Amino acid sequence: MNKFYLLVAASCLLGISCSEESYKQDFSTPRTNRISFSCTAEKSDGSLTIWDSDSQIGLFCEQTGTNNQKLSISAASTGSETALFYTDLEWQSGTHKFALYTPYDESNTSTVIRGTLPTTYAQTGTSADYLARYNLTYGLVESTPTEKNTPVAVMMKSMLKPVEIHIQSSNYTSGWTVEQVSIEAQADQVLAGDYTFDLATGDHEFTAGQASKVTINLPSLPMSEEGVSAYMLAASEVAATSPCTFEITLASETEGNLLLSGTHTLAAATELSVDEFDATVVDDDAIDLSKPDPAGERETANCYIASQPGVTYKFPATVMGNGYTTPAVPGYTTNDGMAPGITPTRLDPKSAQVLWQTAPDLVSNVKLRNGYVYFTLNGEAEGGTLTAGNAVIAVYSEAGASGDILWSWHIWVTDADLDAHLQTWTVHADAAQYSSYRDPQLMDRNLGALTTADFSESGTNESHGLHYQWGRKDPFIGADNSSSQSRVAAPTYDSQNKELDAMTKASSFSSAAAWTHVDQKLSRSDIAKYPMAFVSGADNHFWMEETAHDLWGLPICGIETNDLGHKTIYDPCPPGYRVMNPYAMTGVTSAMAGGTLKSLTHRVLNAATYRDDQAGLQLYCDETRTTITKLPAGGLVYYEKADNFFPFDRTGTYGYYWTTTMMSSGNSFQACRMHFDWNNFVSMEKAYASYGHNVRCEKIK
Repeated sequence: MNKFYLLVAASCLLGISCSEESYKQDFSTPRTNRISFSCTAEKSDGSLTIWDSDSQIGLFCEQTGTNNQKLSISAASTGSETALFYTDLEWQSGTHKFALYTPYDESNTSTVIRGTLPTTYAQTGTSADYLARYNLTYGLVESTPTEKNTPVAVMMKSMLKPVEIHIQSSNYTSGWTVEQVSIEAQADQVLAGDYTFDLATGDHEFTAGQASKVTINLPSLPMSEEGVSAYMLAASEVAATSPCTFEITLASETEGNLLLSGTHTLAAATELSVDEFDATVVDDDAIDLSKPDPAGERETANCYIASQPGVTYKFPATVMGNGYTTPAVPGYTTNDGMAPGITPTRLDPKSAQVLWQTAPDLVSNVKLRNGYVYFTLNGEAEGGTLTAGNAVIAVYSEAGASGDILWSWHIWVTDADLDAHLQTWTVHADAAQYSSYRDPQLMDRNLGALTTADFSESGTNESHGLHYQWGRKDPFIGADNSSSQSRVAAPTYDSQNKELDAMTKASSFSSAAAWTHVDQKLSRSDIAKYPMAFVSGADNHFWMEETAHDLWGLPICGIETNDLGHKTIYDPCPPGYRVMNPYAMTGVTSAMAGGTLKSLTHRVLNAATYRDDQAGLQLYCDETRTTITKLPAGGLVYYEKADNFFPFDRTGTYGYYWTTTMMSSGNSFQACRMHFDWNNFVSMEKAYASYGHNVRCEKIK
């Protein structure tokens, strides 16, 4: 009998990519003499799966020569317990043996399958449903060619089994929440690690990384008389023979944190009565992101950098951005400009939740407590591997992530030492005579970038970072990694790890977790309510109803003012940084505003080739030509609304970078940006504020 080994999609997996092209279905019924499937799948608790619109399965079949072909669900069966999957594979003669599995993983390139039982789980609700992303559902079926193109019926079952740990208490039911559950078994009892799985026999074997301790992070589940349940997975039924050490972390707004410790056997259904457990008061060990220097003063921002895997962080939830009051500029009416000032107010949120993230469980265990937002970073603490990415956490006016979004913060997940890689730019001589503009220090990468390597080096667009409309704090996702000139959005996921749809046109604003392109304007009072709405701006291409040109702290300035303004509550950069000033990149060219790219060979290294070799612009940022910087060609997000709507353009060919200020031209105002393409390097030019451009952050002097 042929054996199939299927890769359990429970964590990041190793292996070479599948060379077979995935089949893209473009029909809703089976074609003549083509193979199709009708799949029903059991969840780990025995109930039936409700198939989502983005459900995919992998298919192996020796008779058709199929090796891990990706099949997508038929739209007609979305939302039901039975999913239809159609293929373009023709039936051969005789009996066919099919092996199917979900969730699909393209790295399954052979019949030898490896997977991982995690040591840390990020539970997203009160049920075991979240375990689906760690589990494998599979089915084996034999069939001869069916009559009238009848789909082959497949009953799929879960490979891993759920373990429910039910926590009960009489002492901790008033105001207490369960934050974390840790289980440590005897050293010879393996609860996590790498393993292989034989689909044909159902046998599994742990192969490496065996661990006897598992941690479940919970989303602050309130204790009640009914108790609280935490869920994990096991490769088979857990033997309730040896006692395990359980540690339950509880939290209370008024009482602080408690660690309850005790022993109990671990079974598929474990009942824990924790009133007799030893109780220890524990300190709040979350790292405060608003204090880059633990001994220094608090500095808040709209972006925080988190770098340590498995660590819990916190930041103030009551402060808008940096909390700075921007005074109005009296009499600032040149060319109809307005600088009305910005006055922050204290936020009073009732709940917090991940709005979007670039990978499932990038951040987890999000909660609001004592005026702070808490979250736990992905990976294993103390030596684990970090998954880099970006996320946005929002706070809400009502409990349960309901009501209005009051504010949101960008979490930049990277272990890069950004301070250590600052680059000092030489500005144009006309600006260098003024001390404020001289020697700006910029990050070596764009805001939100996960690497400095361009597409030619990394095969990804992750050096592009995120996109911003001028004057807004809210990041927008960029293009995916399908090509250096992709116009497809990179995938993002909501708080339940469900992939979000790409940006669509909408007729009105919504605070839901959805990317939208809205052909309206925002009022100042609503400026923070819709962080996932790209606002087109319509008539004058400015996204806000009110005229305000001090949103990023520097209205229209003349070089002779020697004034950089200051960081505002809408600045998107992390503590210690702000959006770069308009003169930061002016030293590359002989003229302040810019010049022809190919004439800049004294500073630009790849003027003639950057468009063709899928690399960004590489140049010396200083006059002494000692420091090389890379400027990715991240393209832009368009404000235009067109019938052939797509948000991304010029990815991989044009680079656009916002600065802090506006520029005047006649009686209209536009924002100041830097732009380059294969012909030009323009260090200062005007552009519509509703465009979505990249940001390079400057160290605050």
